[in-house]
Amino acid sequence: LKLKRPVVNPRPSNVSMISWRLFSLFCILAERSAETTSCDDDTDTSGASDASLLQMNLKLNSLPACRIWQHTYILNASCDHFGLGQAAGFLVSGASRSGTSFLTQLFQGLGMNVSHHSDAARGHDGAVSWVHGLHRSGCTVPSWHSPRFFSKAFLMLRDPLKQIPSRAESTDDFDWLEFARCAADFGPTTSATADDRLHLALKHYVLQNSFVEKYAEKSFWVEDVDAHHPATLDIIHAICEEFASSHAHCNDVKLRKLSGALPIDLEPGVQWPQLESIDRPFAAMAQILTRRHGKEVPVDDQLPETAWGFDCDFHNDLWSCALPPKAASLLDRNFSLEDMIRSKDTALCAKHLPPLNRSMVLSVSVARTGSETLSRMLATSGLHLHDHQCDAHTLLEHGAGHVIVSLRHPVSRIVSGMQWHTRLHNRSLSVKEVLIRSNISKAEIAAAGDGAEQRDTGTVSHGAYGLQKEVFSFDDFNHSYVDALRNTSDPNHRIALDVQYRPYSNNMFIPVVDFYMKGITDKELSRLSFVCACTLKEDMDRVSKKLNLNLDTEILTHESVSSSDDPEVQLQWLSQRNIDWIREIYAADEAFYLQHCGHCESAKQAA
Repeated sequence: LKLKRPVVNPRPSNVSMISWRLFSLFCILAERSAETTSCDDDTDTSGASDASLLQMNLKLNSLPACRIWQHTYILNASCDHFGLGQAAGFLVSGASRSGTSFLTQLFQGLGMNVSHHSDAARGHDGAVSWVHGLHRSGCTVPSWHSPRFFSKAFLMLRDPLKQIPSRAESTDDFDWLEFARCAADFGPTTSATADDRLHLALKHYVLQNSFVEKYAEKSFWVEDVDAHHPATLDIIHAICEEFASSHAHCNDVKLRKLSGALPIDLEPGVQWPQLESIDRPFAAMAQILTRRHGKEVPVDDQLPETAWGFDCDFHNDLWSCALPPKAASLLDRNFSLEDMIRSKDTALCAKHLPPLNRSMVLSVSVARTGSETLSRMLATSGLHLHDHQCDAHTLLEHGAGHVIVSLRHPVSRIVSGMQWHTRLHNRSLSVKEVLIRSNISKAEIAAAGDGAEQRDTGTVSHGAYGLQKEVFSFDDFNHSYVDALRNTSDPNHRIALDVQYRPYSNNMFIPVVDFYMKGITDKELSRLSFVCACTLKEDMDRVSKKLNLNLDTEILTHESVSSSDDPEVQLQWLSQRNIDWIREIYAADEAFYLQHCGHCESAKQAA
């Protein structure tokens, strides 16, 4: 990942630049005359602290971007941020326990003079060190001191589910926490229990990585080094080519041989739900970092807050990170379509779309409107796409020729979804009871239940549905869940919003106008067709003829014992108060539905 370095406009003062150049010239002349004192000496033997060496820098600019550089060991002339002598070499940094020893040995195996933070002196070509990633005046570095700055920095990350428990469980020859919290805001700290230590390691992961990414040239994952990921090996190769001494061997064959022996755990030592229970905001920030640098967090575990980003800055000269206020209060506010759409991270659709072209006719998967039937009909024309988080504009923008939107009254959609939940729950229970009586293993029983859910929905958030099943009884799901969504004073309001705002959870609540139709231009409207759930076959016959498609419109996958369009049935599932609330929240959807499918309501009233 290419990282954007902070941009600083002010140029250094003439006086400071002249002083620095004179000093550098002195160092060069001293080296040429073989003086015993070298300004390029990598190790501080004068007894001066690392902090005092940094304080010897010339005047530092006070702009926010320059404040980042003031806390680094990286040259930045625009901020008047210089070490002693000519800056040289590279620094790879990140959080502790990220595989720094492995990477140091890899560079050394290539013939480079590279040091680890535990070594006695800085390497001539560069260093791999987490302790040099974030500096604060007054903090004593438990490692070598160097008056020379590095010329470039890189961020190395490790899977947080492996690194965080590794940091929590490991011991060092120095107090890592005492050093880390000297420059970063950990808040009140205790390490009495295993969860306390995981908590500290989680905070360290976020604070350290979020700072280094501010000034790093590029980032890479240590697991990708071991897996021979081409882009990552290109970064390692480029570092070797740019910074290695003449005797190094930066050839790909040797690099691949050395990079395939990563001595770290293959299996995660902790799971996201455990980190969430320890510190939800920092767990969300760790997920954001993970995704920002190109790795996915499973949909089952993705927290709603991850779609909101997080902010970091210096407070009382300590690096501090927090969710933005709107994300921090997300689960305490009233339910809103705006919050739900943003939190569901609907950009996931574009990331997972296959290549599209103008010959393709697709449908948006408006849940509980016959969307699965539509997807199967259209699959005969080339592509089966059933993704509840894909909107019409995204499909057209990515190359689809035509998009079909199915419509239904919002109350009917939500009641139908509740019926589906209950039917699925009962089916899962009955299947498991049969398997238990047949002495089937627990793993097979779990797989049977999961398979039933997967077949019905495609992509779902099992994590969200698992949380939902724990709290809301399926005998009275209709009232308890919607009551909790609507009422901020309900004791389960936060849990209901947490469930509802997660990606691919309870998709029958995703609105048509504010999501599936959002962003549609006047030009794109001509490439849309609308069909109604109550006349789905007839409408699809019309669309098939209009677009010269040969569709099998006899396909029907929607089954229901009782119609969710029937007002009497709706009152069995929802209180009148909740029905009125849904109609208020989804007023735009109801109006859009009546505009295109008014005949459905007329037929209902006639019946």
